[in-house]
Amino acid sequence: MTLSTALATVFFLVSVNALREDRMFNREFYRDPDKVQWQGEARVSSLQDAMDRLSSSLDTTLGRLSDRIEQQVELSLPLWMRPRNKGVSNVPPIGVEAISGNLGDGIDDGLEVHYEGEDEGQPLDGTRYEKTSGTLATPDDVDQDYDADYSPLFSFNPFFPFGNMGRRPQFNIFNGMRGRRVWWKGPNVCVDREEIDEGKEQDTDNANISGSSSSSSFIFSMGNMEMTSCSENRDKYTCTSKSSRRGLHKTVVVTHRCCHGYVKEASECVKVELRDLKETLQEIGATDFLSLTKAVGIDEILKDNITLFVPTNEAMQEYTADLEAENELDSGLEGDRSFNEVYLRRRRSADTESLILSHVTKGIIYASDLHDEQVLHSLAENSTLRINTYSTNPPAATVNCARLVSVNQHSTNGVVHTIAKVLEPVTKSLADLITSDPQFSVLKRLVSQAGLLTQLREPGQLTVFAPTDAAFRTLPESVLEALVDGSACLEAVVKNHILPNVICSAAVQGKARTVNLLENYLLLEKTEDDKIFVEDAQVVVRDIVGTNGVLHIVDSPLMPQEAKPVIEVLEGHNLTRFLDLLEAAEMTDELSSMTDVTVFAPSNRAIDEIPEDVLDNLKNNPSKLRDILRYHMATPSLQADDIANDHIATTRAEQPLRINLYSRSPILSGVLGTNGRRHVRLTAGCSRVSILDSRACGAVVHIVEKMLKMPKTSVMQHLEEEDNFSIFTKMLQDTGLNETLSEKGPFTVLAPTDHVFKTLPEMELEQILEDEELQKLLIKQHVLKEHVCCAGINPSTWLFMDHKRPVEGTPIHVRRTSSGRLMAGSARITHCSAPTLNGLVHTVNHLLVNVQPRQQGGSQDRTNRPIFSAPGFEILFG
Repeated sequence: MTLSTALATVFFLVSVNALREDRMFNREFYRDPDKVQWQGEARVSSLQDAMDRLSSSLDTTLGRLSDRIEQQVELSLPLWMRPRNKGVSNVPPIGVEAISGNLGDGIDDGLEVHYEGEDEGQPLDGTRYEKTSGTLATPDDVDQDYDADYSPLFSFNPFFPFGNMGRRPQFNIFNGMRGRRVWWKGPNVCVDREEIDEGKEQDTDNANISGSSSSSSFIFSMGNMEMTSCSENRDKYTCTSKSSRRGLHKTVVVTHRCCHGYVKEASECVKVELRDLKETLQEIGATDFLSLTKAVGIDEILKDNITLFVPTNEAMQEYTADLEAENELDSGLEGDRSFNEVYLRRRRSADTESLILSHVTKGIIYASDLHDEQVLHSLAENSTLRINTYSTNPPAATVNCARLVSVNQHSTNGVVHTIAKVLEPVTKSLADLITSDPQFSVLKRLVSQAGLLTQLREPGQLTVFAPTDAAFRTLPESVLEALVDGSACLEAVVKNHILPNVICSAAVQGKARTVNLLENYLLLEKTEDDKIFVEDAQVVVRDIVGTNGVLHIVDSPLMPQEAKPVIEVLEGHNLTRFLDLLEAAEMTDELSSMTDVTVFAPSNRAIDEIPEDVLDNLKNNPSKLRDILRYHMATPSLQADDIANDHIATTRAEQPLRINLYSRSPILSGVLGTNGRRHVRLTAGCSRVSILDSRACGAVVHIVEKMLKMPKTSVMQHLEEEDNFSIFTKMLQDTGLNETLSEKGPFTVLAPTDHVFKTLPEMELEQILEDEELQKLLIKQHVLKEHVCCAGINPSTWLFMDHKRPVEGTPIHVRRTSSGRLMAGSARITHCSAPTLNGLVHTVNHLLVNVQPRQQGGSQDRTNRPIFSAPGFEILFG
C-alpha cells in the first residue's frame, strides 16, 4: 500500500467513525451529560494519541527522505560551500566568496561593470540609491523554541482544533512542515544587546531630509511607535527595534551568534577545538609574520583578546623583496632622484613594531561584524583599519586595500583573518599625504585654490587619482598656466580626480566604471598584464591608504570636458556653421573670454535653413550679426536641472530669452520630479534644444534646432502690426481686452485671420460684429494663459489628451497628428509664431466657437464642447 493510499484510508475511517459517534453523542447527551462528557474526553484523547503515532511515523519517514535529499545537495556543492563535520579539531579557512553575503551591509561601492559601447565622461543619469534589505521580526505569539517560519495559521487540525495548544508542532497531514529548531534559539548562543539613545527629533528646518525618507521619518516621529526588523546571515541573527515615545527616539540592536569556541553548523552551534594564536598562525601557514613578532619581542601581545589581519607568507616575502630592491636602488643613485619619483617611489616603511601593531585591533571581530567603509583602530598609534567590500565577480573585500583571503580562524583568545598584502600604519589624511609630499606641489596648489583641501582632511571615504608635478607638465603650457592662475574650470578639474567612494585596486577586475564628484563616469580597466588605467592615465602607484580614503598616483592629469575651452567644445560637436558666424562677427575671442555663460548654439541645419542672401547680408553687417549671436549667450551658466518652466534668461544682447519645459507624454505631466528630465522637452525661444548640458570651462552649451529670434514687440503690438489680423484686432480693441494682452503674460493667442471671418456666412459674421458679449466669448476662447510653443506640442495618445485652458471657456485639445499637422481643437495651426516679449501668436484656420442664430427663450452654449475628454472613452461607451 502506498503512503497516499494509507493516508486516504485513515482519513476516511476517522471521518466515518467521527460521524457515527456524533450521532450516538446526540442521543445519550440528554440521558447522562456527565458520562457523555467523560466518554468524549477519553475518545478525544485516544484518537489524539493515534494521530500522534501516525504523525511520528510520518515524521520519521519524511526525516529520512529529507536527509537523503540534503546529502545529495551537499555532494553537488563546491567544497567551500559544504558544511563542516562536527567536532573538528580546528576550523579550516573560509574563503571570502563563502561569506561575501555577510561582508557589507547594503553595499554601495560606486563601482559597476562596464559594457562596450557605453559613453564615458558623461553625466550620471538619475539618482543612485543604496540597496537595503531586511525581514519582519518573529511574531511575539510564536513559540520561541521553534522556527520563526512556523505559523499557527497552517497548523489547524480539523479534528482537534484546540488539541495542539501547548504541544510541540509536528509534521502531519494537517499542519505541513514540522517546526524546525532554529540555531539562534538553541544552546551555546551568546546574545549582545546595544541601546542607542537618539534623543529628540531634530528641527525639520535643520534636518537634511528628502524624498521618501522625510515622510517616513515624519510618520515615525508622531506619537508612540515601535518598529522591528530582523535579518540573518551565515553567523548571526540580528533584530533592530526602533521606538518613539513622546518625541524621544531609541534604537535597540539585539545580536545572536555562536559563543566563542563554537561555530554554526547547519542549525546548531558546534564546539570546536581551539588553540592559542601562535599555534593558529602556525597551522594556517602564517609563520613569517609569527617569526617577525618574536624577533621584535612583542609576541606577548598574541596572548590578549585580539583580532589579527595576518599577511600570508607570500605577502611577507614580496614586501621584504620590495624593500631590498628599493634599498639597492637608493644606494646606487647619486644626486637628484626626482626623475623616478613615481615609478620607483620609495616606501617610507615604519619601524617593525608599528608595522606589526598595524595588523592588530582589540577585541574579537568576526567576518559578519565587518561592513563596507567600517573604520577600526589598530594597536599602532593613531593608525586605522578601513574595511571595504565590493560586489564584483568574484566578490572582493579589503582591509586598507589589502585583499582578504580567508576569515574566521578561531583561537582561544582571538580570531585571525588572512590578507594578501602587508599593512603599513595609516595615520595621515589624504590632504596630509598630498601636502607632505613635494612631488604633489602643483596638485596641492590646485586643491587648495578649489577649496577642497578641507574636504580631503575631514573624515570620509574618498579616492584621489593624484598626478605628480611631472604629470602636470605633460599639459600644454597655456592650459597649465590657466589652472595654476585659478581659471573658471579649476574646480571641475580637481573634482574629476576625486571619487566619493573608496576604490582599491583589488576592486578593479577587467573593465568597470565609477562616478566622480562631477557626477561623471570614469572608466577603470585592469589589463591582462595587471596594469590599471583610469581613462587614458595609468596608475603607477596603487593603494596609498589614508585615514579618510585611498590615493592612487597617475602619470597624466584627468582633464574633463568641463575643463576644455568653449570653442573646443563647439568644435567637438562639429558646429562649424556657428563657428563661421562667430568668426565673421569677430566674436571668437569674446566668447572665449566669457565666464559663467550659457551658449544656445544653433546646429548646422538650423543655420542652413536661413536663406543664402539673408545670411550674406548678416555676414556683411558684423554689428547686426553680433547682436543676433549675443542673443544666443546668457548668464549665468544654466544646466537643465537649474531651469524651471517659463524661466527668463538674461542674454548678452540685453533682451530676455524665455525657456520652457514640456512633458513628452501628457500622462507623465504632474508626476515628474528632478529625476524625470529625460521625459521633458526643453525649448529656448521656442527652438527645441536637441543636446543638453555640454559643459565647457566656464560655460554650458545647449544645441538648438533653430536660430533664435530676438523679440521686440508684445503680443498686442504684433497683432496690430499684422494686417491679416485686422478683424480680430478690432474686436480686442472694441472689447477692451487689448489691455490684457499688453500685460506681462505669458499668453498664447490662437488668432484667426481675416480670411477665416470672411468665409463665414454673412448672418454669422454680422452677429459676431454686432454682439460684444459674443466677441468677448470668442476672444477669451482663443487666448491661452501659458506659453505653448509648437515645438512643445505632443502627438495625441489613444486615451490621454493634452488640454490647454483658455482665459475663459472650454479646455482646448492641442496635439500633433500622425501626419505632422498641429491642431487646436477643431482648428489647424497654419503658422507658428516666433516669440514676442510676452507670448506667442499662432495662426488658426477655424473659429473655436459655434456661431448660430439666436434662439428665443433660452441661452445657448457656443463653444465646441467635446462629448468626452478622451477618444478612448467615446469608443468604449459610445
